[in-house]
Amino acid sequence: MKKIINYIMVGILVSFAYNCEEDLPSGSTNYVTFETSPSGFTVDKDGTTTKDINVYTGNKTGSARTFNVSVDASSTLGASYSVPSTVTIPANSNVGALSVSVTDDDTLEFVPQTIVLNIEESASIDSGGSLVINVTEECPGTLVQFFLDLDTWPDETTWEIYDLSGTPTVIFSGGPYNNPADDFANLFFEFCLLPGDYGVVVYDSYGDGGPTYSVKAGATTLVGSTTLGGSSSSNTFTIE
Repeated sequence: MKKIINYIMVGILVSFAYNCEEDLPSGSTNYVTFETSPSGFTVDKDGTTTKDINVYTGNKTGSARTFNVSVDASSTLGASYSVPSTVTIPANSNVGALSVSVTDDDTLEFVPQTIVLNIEESASIDSGGSLVINVTEECPGTLVQFFLDLDTWPDETTWEIYDLSGTPTVIFSGGPYNNPADDFANLFFEFCLLPGDYGVVVYDSYGDGGPTYSVKAGATTLVGSTTLGGSSSSNTFTIE
């Protein structure tokens, strides 16, 4: 009797294992999702970077499957990029790769911009949701932040960042700003600076001062908070 029971149990296990290896029936729902870990990469200045994004399904089948991929309208990346319109999961696998490429241009900065990807759903496909890819330009030096608080006359304010390593050269500048739209605006700019000496000058065209500025590199203060008292104010700082 025990032998008969053992034979029955073995038969059940073999049958279960066989059924687990079978392909899902035609028309069954496919669950597909992007990798869940935070996704992002940096791009060298004037260069191109390609990253493979993993895409997973909830099951394996004996034939390859192709899913449609789209870029969501909420994406903020302005630089040139390439995203395939489909991703293929090979036969007998539950993972495929989507190769995304981004090329640096003047719109790519050090503040993350995003590509938001979706896998298109259908009656037979359930998606695990969107994937947000954060893209920034690679900084080979030090990221420096310039803070500028405008007064009630923003159209009088301009500024310049100088490279003082040789002949003083303006490398960044901004302003004047809109009045009244930018009244009392708190502005923030970020630059990638190589080791050397630099200067910052803020101007008030009317000559009565008002704007306040500072320069930092992360938690390090390079130029403390300074308020203009006349037509201009200048400070220097060093990146080591």
